[in-house]
Amino acid sequence: MTAGPSRSSALWASIVIPVLHDASELEWLLDALTAGLAMDPADYEVVVVNGDPDDQALRLLGEQHPRVRWADSAPGRATQMNAGAALATGHWILFLHADARVEPQWIEELRQVGSLSVVGGAYAFRIAGSAWWARIIERGVAWRVRWFALPYGDQGIFVRRDIFRRLGGYRSLPIMEDVELVRRLGRIGTLYWSSCPVTVSPRRWERDGWLTRSVVNVGLLLLYFAGVSPSWLARMYYGRDPSVADDPGRRGATTIATPDTELSVSVIVPALNEAEAIGAVLDEIPPLASSVTVVDNGSTDQTVELAVAGGAHVVSEPQRGYGRACLAGLRADSDGGIVVFLDADRSDFPAEMKSLVAPIRAGNADLVLGYREGVGRPWSARVGTALCVTLINLLWRTSYRDLGPFRAVRRDALDRLGMVDQTWGWTIEMQVKAKEAGLRIVELPVKQRPRLGQSKISGTVIGVVRAGTRMIMTILALWTTRHRRNYG
Repeated sequence: MTAGPSRSSALWASIVIPVLHDASELEWLLDALTAGLAMDPADYEVVVVNGDPDDQALRLLGEQHPRVRWADSAPGRATQMNAGAALATGHWILFLHADARVEPQWIEELRQVGSLSVVGGAYAFRIAGSAWWARIIERGVAWRVRWFALPYGDQGIFVRRDIFRRLGGYRSLPIMEDVELVRRLGRIGTLYWSSCPVTVSPRRWERDGWLTRSVVNVGLLLLYFAGVSPSWLARMYYGRDPSVADDPGRRGATTIATPDTELSVSVIVPALNEAEAIGAVLDEIPPLASSVTVVDNGSTDQTVELAVAGGAHVVSEPQRGYGRACLAGLRADSDGGIVVFLDADRSDFPAEMKSLVAPIRAGNADLVLGYREGVGRPWSARVGTALCVTLINLLWRTSYRDLGPFRAVRRDALDRLGMVDQTWGWTIEMQVKAKEAGLRIVELPVKQRPRLGQSKISGTVIGVVRAGTRMIMTILALWTTRHRRNYG
């Protein structure tokens, strides 16, 4: 087995990165890789394969990285990696996920491998962050690789290009394509496990739960080895076939994804007896807001006067109901390209709307939800929210973390949803319909603090029961009527 080409005669490596709506995750990786290309472009090339040719955010990123080779293909990780490998010219092909982070010595490892009689291998697995769960999972992965020779694709699998082509590339599987390839490689030659780490984002474990995610991963692997169909496993894991569900063309029309840093921002603040907090909330709204509308939902204190004094446009919706107030605010202010919904109790930090708006202006999202991580929420509110989120995730195969009211949404996307709920099911209706309509949804952590004044829901037992019942009924009603909706 040869050691590979000399550095002067050919590229040593080709990095293939499959992406599907991953512009924000990909940007950091490309910055690091193209910096290396600038120092020695004879060492390697970078090939990015896009599964959605209409992703304008990725097109913009392509203009910023002219050293990268860009290609389009049908969606599906195996399909995209095969398309990238067909373009590769390096002696080695390294397959990386968009959210991966590589160490500078990654290519030195491949040079050392080139002097050995190996057909492929993988880098060490690391999870970013200091969570103790991450260290346990890393040890488990190291044990799995050492004793069973089973790395996953997220730790960076590399293979000799001639061997990859001889094997016919990745099988067209919706899941476990990396495991299947490594098993075939192991049958024909020696595999090499590098100590150089590839670091991945902890977002998947933080979203699903460290233990839950790990148990699911192990369970899927065991089911695969037991002969369960990869298509069935993919439906169980993703809730759909990933090669189809992430293709916007298969789900009907989607919101225009063109980056627009000048989209105006309208802030809508439903308020009911929030005199204690409304002034401070308005003071903390950042200058990016082009308009602020406070919707008085039947206040009997000084909320209206203080809102006017704070510079807000005030409209009245005397019939109480959170959804009614939001709808009244939308009717009163129809000019904003982005709408931000913000509670009037000062439990959120209005300055964080900059972070919520940014993915929409960049063309990477249609709906950005703030999920609450701070203090001040009573146990009844936390339990009720967790119950509703779990039910939504189960029925619609979503991965929501919260139903927080602090959120930003493109106005044209919101109008497509046809919002109708008039009470506490408003946030649920928006998130369910956003999933059904194929909107690009991002959840970002937002800070929390104890609210000022008494909660309209968790402040009384009757309020908790009434709101909880309404939310559950909303979920069930949306589920039973899901086939009647058309978002085209």
